[in-house]
This record gives sequence, C-alpha cells and structure tokens, in this order.
Amino acid sequence: MKKIYFLIVILPLYISSQDMSKSYIDSLPDDVKDDVISKIDEKDELEKPIYRRASSKLDKELDSNPSVYGSKFFDTIQTTFMPINEPNLDSSYILDFGDELEIQLIGQKDDIDTFAIERDGSINIPDIGKLVVSGLSLSDASSLIKAKVSNAYIGTKAFITLKNIRDINILIVGNVFNPGMYTLNGNSNMLHALTMAGGIDGIGSYRNINLIRNGEVIDSLDVYKVLTFGLHSLSSGLRSGDSILVRPSGKIVSVESGAKRNGKYELKDNESLSDLLTYASGFIRDANKENITIRRVSDGEASTFNLQVTELDSFIPEDGDAMYVSEFKLQSVTIEGAVKKPGTYLLKRGSTLVDLIGYAGGYEKFAYPFGGYLETAKALEINLAAREKLYNAFLTNLITNRNLTSDSGIETLLTQIKDAKVTGRVIAEFDIDVIKNNPKLDTTLTNGDRLIIPSTTQQVYIQGEVSNPGATRYSPGKGFDYYTSSAGGFLDNADKNNIFIVHPDGTTVNLNKRSRLPILLDNDNDYLIYPGSIIYVPQSADLTNSIEVASIWAPIISSIALSLTSLSVLNNSK
Repeated sequence: MKKIYFLIVILPLYISSQDMSKSYIDSLPDDVKDDVISKIDEKDELEKPIYRRASSKLDKELDSNPSVYGSKFFDTIQTTFMPINEPNLDSSYILDFGDELEIQLIGQKDDIDTFAIERDGSINIPDIGKLVVSGLSLSDASSLIKAKVSNAYIGTKAFITLKNIRDINILIVGNVFNPGMYTLNGNSNMLHALTMAGGIDGIGSYRNINLIRNGEVIDSLDVYKVLTFGLHSLSSGLRSGDSILVRPSGKIVSVESGAKRNGKYELKDNESLSDLLTYASGFIRDANKENITIRRVSDGEASTFNLQVTELDSFIPEDGDAMYVSEFKLQSVTIEGAVKKPGTYLLKRGSTLVDLIGYAGGYEKFAYPFGGYLETAKALEINLAAREKLYNAFLTNLITNRNLTSDSGIETLLTQIKDAKVTGRVIAEFDIDVIKNNPKLDTTLTNGDRLIIPSTTQQVYIQGEVSNPGATRYSPGKGFDYYTSSAGGFLDNADKNNIFIVHPDGTTVNLNKRSRLPILLDNDNDYLIYPGSIIYVPQSADLTNSIEVASIWAPIISSIALSLTSLSVLNNSK
C-alpha cells in the first residue's frame, strides 16, 4: 500500500481582536467562535509582561536510599498524626505527673472537682486522703478511686474522667531528619514522635527503632510490621525523659522484577527471600517461578545464583543482593462481533490477529471479514494529534486571512474537523485464507488492542451533500453515480469534484469527478463500491491560498468517523 504523507504548516499569528471584523466573528458557529476568540486572547496574553514571585516548597534532603520500602510513610512533613483534642482515650492510658482527673460524686455526697497528679504521683481527695495513681492505667486508677469513695461515703458513686493530658519531653536522636528535644502530649507513641522529627533519613533503619528509658531499651519499633501487617499496638507509651534512637539501616535487598511491589527493602540478619517477598506483596500473576535469579556484587566481582522456589525459605541474602523473577509477557486483547467466542483474551507477546481469531473459535457463518476493524491506542493518539494540528492550522488561517466572508465555507470545514470522531483504526487483512497464503499480511497485536468483526451487510451508505443521505441496497458492479442518484442526487452546495469513498476495510479513496479516476489508488479495484462502503460528498468551499490546499483533508478526517459509523451499522446487520 502506498504511503501518503501530510504536511501541515502552522502559520504565525499576527493579529489581535481589533483587526478582525466583529460581525464576521459573530457569524461563526458558536464553538468555532469561542476557539477563535480564545486563540486571539492567548496571543494577547503572551505579549503581557510576566511577573512571578518565587515559589516556596519544603523538600527533604536527598538521601542515599530514596526508594527503600517505608520511606514514603514519613514523606509528608506534618506536626503530628494526632488530632488536637482527644476525647476518647484508651482505658490502658498510663497516668503520670501532669495529668488531670475530674471526679464527680453522686449520692450521699454530691460534688465535682478536678485533681492534678502531683510530682509524687498522687492526688489528694478530701475525706479520703492521698491516692497514688501514677503508673496506673486509667482503668485501674478509676477502680481504685471508686473503691475508696464507696468506703468513705455510703450510697455514693464516683465517675472519673481524664480531663487534661500531660505534656512530655522526648529526645529523638540517631538517623532522623530533625533530631532534638520534642514536646508531645502524654498519649503519644513512637510513630507520633518520629513524624514530629520529620521521619527517618536515608541511612536510618525502619526495622530497629529503640525506645530507651532510664538507660535501658524497653521497646522496639519495626515499621515494616506496621506497613505489612498493621501491627501498631506498642506495649509502652512515652514518658518524659524517654529517648528514641533510630539506628543505621540493616542490609538493603531489592526485588527488581516479578513481585507485586518491586523495590528496595531492608531485611534483618535472619530474614530470607521468603520474607522479602512477603514485604513485596508476593509474586505477580505472570511471574515465572521456575526462573529466579539472585545477582550479587562482592569485592568488585559479580555473581549470580539460580534458585528454585522451594529454596527461598532457606536463602539468606546479603546486603546489595538483587532478586530477578522472569515474567511471562502477556497482553490483553479484545475481540467482538461475529466470532464464536467473543471476549477479552490474554495472549503472549508477539501473538497475531490469526492467533486471536483462533482462540475466539473462528468466524461465524455471517461474518464479514472485509469490514474487520482493528483499533490500537497508538493509532488513536496519532490521529487525535493530527486532527488537533489540522484544526489549529485552519483556525490560524481564518484569523490571518482578512478577505474571508461569512459565506466562504471555512466555518463549515472548521466545524467538520472539530466534530469529527477520530478513531484508532489500523488497516489490516482479516481474511484467514489470504493470510495463510501470505503470512506477511498477518498483524502483530499489542496490549489493549480491540478487534471487531462485523456481520455481512447488503447496504451502501451515502453521506454528505445529497438529497437523501442514508443507506441503499448494494447492487453488484454499480459505481458511485448509481448510488448518488439513488440518494436523490447532489445538493447545490456539494463539491462534485471531490467524492470520497470509504471501503469497509477502512481505506479511503478520493474520486476526482472531473477525471472519473480515483486519486491515491493502490490497485485498479479501489474505485469499486462494496457492501458496507461509504460514499461521502463534501460541501463545497470558496477558499484561497493555503486554505484551499488544506480543505481537502477535512472530508478525509470526517470519513474516519464515518467508517466507524458504518461499522456500527454493519455489526447490527445480518
């Protein structure tokens, strides 16, 4: 098939809204008029001086392991994970100096008062005396107070509420972004504190974070347990004088392919590749578990290990190891229409149109392979970009050409281009017998492709500037004159010198009526009309210069939309 190259020249815009006639602008279709005004405004805006103030953004410093798993957990710098007020504390909250309890007595003695916990850990209740509550949970302290009140006042009940929470001072050191002393409320835990310090830096450990009290490590935080299993129940709350130490990271091992979440992970000394896969959320569906490789660089020398999936539990990786799991390269392709088993299929890379049709059970008896439709995302992207360039070229020509009038036809062409439904159709051969005789005609499919096989039709479609556009029955051997006559003939504004024929396979031919010969022919049969063909008669336009040259492409773009319309009709016909 011959290749046709289009060259669209975008002219510079040297005009303002004052240079164009307001009456002419008002005569344009609404959507075109809006685009014209917008383009003029863009030009005016570009000529304005630009005053820009410096932007401000808070970024963390670059680190040596920016992509290690867990780094995004502290990625957003904020004051705390906690709300300002916490009315519902857990009953396990440990009381200490600075907390305030509200005690309400109801019964023989009615009273309500607030008691602050003193430095010795006690509160002093009238007629009862000192009660040491520091170190007790809120639940245990409530039980103690209720028992004392019940003994002191017959028939009196006590209701205890934690009214105010103490502040605590915590030292956060080691591999955090902002080490130092921090003031938090008494209900804070290690995650709250680390967030206040900006999180863990690039060489800090996510697996070995220690809580130190009175010189001893009383608790450790493993962020991976939080991220992977949601285990966030810390045994010890924070107290004033506590220190949090973030140690340097352990060994870093990466999963490069085959896992659901490929990336770098910090592993403890005793953890295996099975643990690594757990943090990486396991194998992907298409992983080839028979092909697992570990790559290691030691003392400047690279080595590889080939493993079986049964060896993952016992293989302890070293710092810097990389795990590769090969993947079956599959792609999703959809086939619809007149096939025996339509649907979406997963095919290996390199599969062809014939392979897909085979998986779909072959064609139905009423299938019309000549009208087959193959749509790809890449073709759609290219066609959309081409339409956008073409429309902007016409728009620029309209603005810069001061001789145009409201009856020039350019407005119609702009509307045609703007409203044209662009598809991602690719011209392909769908006849299985033809492909078997010449395998080079088979088409390799790509991920996301869509294939439609229409049903046989006996209709020919006439669109555009004819008296009765629509469908007429196919008559073998008849040419475009026969079908345009059956549609009532041309309208006065029809461009009789350019007739466009869109064949069922998507190829488009411009038939020049003056010569009665098609332009852009690939063979002598291109001018024939087939069942499902579309005849498109464009509107004539009085254009000059580059606009006249470019005007031919508007009907071609329209014909792309028409081919899809035809396909829809074919697909519902038998």
